[in-house]
Amino acid sequence: MSDRPFEIREDLRAIPAYRAPQADAAIRLNTNESPWPPPKEFAAELAQRLRSIDLNRYPDREARALREGLGARHGWPMSGTWAANGSNEIIQTLLLTFGGPGRSVLLFEPTYAMHSHIAHVTLATVVRKDIPEPWTLDVTTVYSAVSFDPPALTFICSPNNPTGNAHPLSVVEAALEAGPGLVVVDEAYGEFGGESARALLDKYERLVVIRSFSKSWRLAGARIGYMLAHPWLIDAIQVARLPYHLSALTQAAGEVALKHAQVVLDGVAEIVAERDRLSKELERVPGVEVFHSDANFILFRTPVDGSSLWKQLADNGVLVRDFSQVIPRALRVTVGTGNQNADFVETLRSVLAHGA
Repeated sequence: MSDRPFEIREDLRAIPAYRAPQADAAIRLNTNESPWPPPKEFAAELAQRLRSIDLNRYPDREARALREGLGARHGWPMSGTWAANGSNEIIQTLLLTFGGPGRSVLLFEPTYAMHSHIAHVTLATVVRKDIPEPWTLDVTTVYSAVSFDPPALTFICSPNNPTGNAHPLSVVEAALEAGPGLVVVDEAYGEFGGESARALLDKYERLVVIRSFSKSWRLAGARIGYMLAHPWLIDAIQVARLPYHLSALTQAAGEVALKHAQVVLDGVAEIVAERDRLSKELERVPGVEVFHSDANFILFRTPVDGSSLWKQLADNGVLVRDFSQVIPRALRVTVGTGNQNADFVETLRSVLAHGA
């Protein structure tokens, strides 16, 4: 008998783990976090809340207070909300419930890599429809892709990661009209631009809208994501969820953030303004092509090899994200503070001038 460790599933051996390359850098603009921590008002109230939590007891399994707050914010019933550990757990739970062996998941590429990764891990068949540059979805393309071989789930990321562009609501409607499956709209960056598919929820019972506290809410470390859908769909995913999946600490962070929503989200307008300034500055760098963004990041392309450029930027203390394996010679930069953005542009200009 072999003494080798028990091996992983055969189908998982060829799938790389999802990892964003890291390096020591003074300026970290690679993971689309907010450049600012939550405001002091939030931190003070959260600290007070945490002192009152009985950590020897399980949390509220249904996260009722958090879900009521989410429902109130979006004008949607609490029974049509669900919160989890980041939007990725939402995606995983949906795929466990409605995907799996013998069912397909439609993606419009390039898009968020975790959609395909989780679909593979949960044994669904991934169907990719490649969208040509500038990666804008249109009604005809979406309707044709969904109706050709109707999938169990169709994912539409808006604003899209890594391209940054938001899609019109007409393409979401096209996907819903073209087939009987679920349409999942990933709006992790929705506060920064584009139209929210929340406007379509009253009309369609097979629509799921996913949002995150990691970006605009400045709470990437808290790991909170949520979904809005019709109550029947929330009931359906309960079979695949883990019990007590959302800790009392996480629930408290979400509840306090909702209470301080106005001040927490004050940074969105500043990030949007800074994004537009950064785009203009990047356009002034010789050889750099900048793509329109509705998110808190910018995709750009240069004449040189993306991986080499990423390394030289990292060596000079600036960490961005290399997407050259997906889009040739392309990198993605998170919008940071004004000083961080200025330092990034100056470093990029210098590296390119000296031949990356």
